Amino acid sequence: MTNILKQTSDDVDENDETSAVTEVTSASDKMKKFGKIKTKIKTMARVQKMFKVLKDEAEMLLKIKNMAPDGKIPRGLLLDGRPAIKNSFKEFKNASNLDKENEKMPNFK
Repeated sequence: MTNILKQTSDDVDENDETSAVTEVTSASDKMKKFGKIKTKIKTMARVQKMFKVLKDEAEMLLKIKNMAPDGKIPRGLLLDGRPAIKNSFKEFKNASNLDKENEKMPNFK
C-alpha cells in the first residue's frame, strides 16, 4: 500500500513540475511574440513617418537629391524630419556657394 502511495505521489509531483515548466515556457513564448509585435509596430510607425515627411517635403528633397553627387538623399534624412531636411538643404546650398570659385572658367590673358 505504501509503495502505491509513493508511486502516485511521485507521479503527481512530476506532473506538477512538468506543468510549471510548460507555464514558464509558454510565458517566455508570449514575451517573444510580444517583443516581435512591438518591433513590427515601431517599424511601421517609422515607415509611416518617413512617408509623411516624403509627402510633405517632396520638393525640397528633390532639390537635395539633385545637388547630391550620387543623386541620392542622405541616409537617415527622412527619419530625422523637416528640420534636418532644411538643415541639409542649407548645407548643400552653402557648399555650392563656396564651390562657385572652383567652377569658374579660367581667365585667359
